[in-house]
Amino acid sequence: MTIAPGKYHIWTVGCQMNHADSQRVAAIMGDLGWEEVPTAAAANLVILNTCSVRAAPELKAHGQLALLAHAKKQRADLLVAMMGCMIGNQRTIDDLAQRYPVVDLFFKVEQADILPTFLEERWTPLAVGDGCVDVAEVGASRAVSMERAGALLPVISGTPMAITPKPATRELHYPGQLAESARSVTAWLPVVLGCNKVCSYCIVPSRRGRERSRPEDELLDEATALVERGARELTLLGQTVEAYGLDLPDQPSLSHLMARLSTIDGLQRIRFMTSYPRHFTDALIHEMASLPKVCEHVNIPVQHGDDGMLQRMRRGYTLAEYRALITKLRAWWPGVTLSTDVIVGFCGETDAEFAHLLDLLREIRFDVVHVAMYSPRQGTLSYKWEDDIPLALKKERLHAVEAVQQSISLELNQAVVGTTQEILIEERQEQGERMLWKGRTRSNKIVFCPADTTAQPGDVRPVRIDRASAWSLQGTLLAGV
Repeated sequence: MTIAPGKYHIWTVGCQMNHADSQRVAAIMGDLGWEEVPTAAAANLVILNTCSVRAAPELKAHGQLALLAHAKKQRADLLVAMMGCMIGNQRTIDDLAQRYPVVDLFFKVEQADILPTFLEERWTPLAVGDGCVDVAEVGASRAVSMERAGALLPVISGTPMAITPKPATRELHYPGQLAESARSVTAWLPVVLGCNKVCSYCIVPSRRGRERSRPEDELLDEATALVERGARELTLLGQTVEAYGLDLPDQPSLSHLMARLSTIDGLQRIRFMTSYPRHFTDALIHEMASLPKVCEHVNIPVQHGDDGMLQRMRRGYTLAEYRALITKLRAWWPGVTLSTDVIVGFCGETDAEFAHLLDLLREIRFDVVHVAMYSPRQGTLSYKWEDDIPLALKKERLHAVEAVQQSISLELNQAVVGTTQEILIEERQEQGERMLWKGRTRSNKIVFCPADTTAQPGDVRPVRIDRASAWSLQGTLLAGV
């Protein structure tokens, strides 16, 4: 299949999984000879990689679609594709197609191999004549274009394509290609896709489907390629990452995969997210703690500090179970740090229930807390319930969580001052007239230190921690290891 190259732009919003998906799609476009450009205005194909976990990113996507609809009226050389969590079942696609006829293709990341076919059908550049293109002729018929166009213009026709193969028509496969631009000290490696949980507020299972683990050998090959491109740290991604392997024939565990990845020369660190309490078994804790390349940090969402709220959220565990897991992690994995996610303003949240959440944060003392206000998502169970917490109160509770956590994070970070920490240098950043190295400790704390010529991104170096804030550590780079 030969497709005349054009220019493309991928607009991405949402989680790390979305960013990893965009990198894979970029690789497919690169294999087709297309050039990536930084803005939609310069592109012949714009791909929106969307998120619908909360209202804000979905509103951003609607804003982009409105802008593209306006742009498409001015340009005959513009194609628009849409992927990500806003793409659900056929009904969702039909609704989007009716609302946004600007979109030429709807697809999920595991259907990205349809892009060559789509472009072959929709992108047919015509190189005719030596003159200029009159603005009035943009969008003219194919015959007129062939007679008078003096630039590469696509012939675009037909209704939006929605790639939804029926079962057994073809095997869906997560793209393993890596874009030439995907060269970084840190890299994401999606290992399990989808989610089997039924949390009452979450749209992800209906948009990303059931859990599907990628084969170990495929992941090993992709990880090796990432390391060859300069990656020194890989983060294994999954909506519930410890579910990795449960659906595979031999049921390899996440720790077994980590052990195999640890054999890759040049790979120095392995991280993982996001954890689910009931999948995090005693065996996994012991096995991960025994692997030197696995970093001592766990992101394990609790979502709330009240058992009644957890039941309404359908999280599938109690606070007693969660506390027991935290106790095991800290006892069996020396130096482990913890981050979590919480939701405020969920349906029916009382003052007493919210107070229990603050109490839990003070009790467990997470290193980092990611807090979000509840927003109803159509297609979830809670969408049918009354969203009865006023926005002003949601904001007040969000700020209260932030204030409690800021105090805790500052105390925990100040305890590190005076110690020497090993950091992986990720990048150089400019701060006023100063140039700083940015890196992370194995426990996932961000560290800044003055940049010098003795180090470069990818180096693992000791840093003496001199100061601390709630969000980062500042220190001095010491002699290399």
